[in-house]
Amino acid sequence: MLLRSAGYTAILYLIVVIALRLLGKRHIGDMQPSEFVVTILLSEMATIPLQDPDQPLLNGVVPILVLLAYELLLSFGFIKSRLLWRLFEGKEVILVRQGMIDERAMRRNRVTLNELFEMLRLQGYTDLSQLQYAIFETNGQLSVIPYEAHKPATPSNLTVTVEEPGLPQIFVSDGKVMPRKLQKAGLNEAWLQAELSSRGVQNVKDVFVFTRDECGRVYCVLREKRRNSNGTTNA
Repeated sequence: MLLRSAGYTAILYLIVVIALRLLGKRHIGDMQPSEFVVTILLSEMATIPLQDPDQPLLNGVVPILVLLAYELLLSFGFIKSRLLWRLFEGKEVILVRQGMIDERAMRRNRVTLNELFEMLRLQGYTDLSQLQYAIFETNGQLSVIPYEAHKPATPSNLTVTVEEPGLPQIFVSDGKVMPRKLQKAGLNEAWLQAELSSRGVQNVKDVFVFTRDECGRVYCVLREKRRNSNGTTNA
């Protein structure tokens, strides 16, 4: 009985994890209503065989697979039909328009002033007059669009030319070399060893992480036992 229960738990755990991976990589706070409901139901269905070991495993597996198939079909339906999307997920609502709060929209979506100002503070805004729009999205998040004069300055606003570093590639992780990534970048282990030697590192096992971006800039951190006051190196 104990072994069967442990086996059921392992199998259902894997099935639920795979099902959630197929549903996407959203965090709980970013889920649409239908996705949140499916997540709750999946966890409930997985407990059916666990609560009563005499029940067959299929009593938990089949409902999970049916629910997953239903959610995936619904997702494809959302892509094809905007009406279906609005029916299940609702519609985004403008709570602040040109610095003015829409009281009717606030009441209709049951958003209090305290909640609105809290969401605005989390986005870094405290002055409503700086906002052109604040949109309450279908997943419960608030999108803030400030006036141009109150947007954070960017290099393009300042007419400054900047170098794009691109995506850093990890060549050493926890003392282990990533030969495929080196090869893909047109480099080799001899180059890596030369870079490490120039930083006074003779053994790659002493390196915790070593990365290089598309501009050729290197970031190297030694393991804690080898670190000194200059343990982090940029070049």
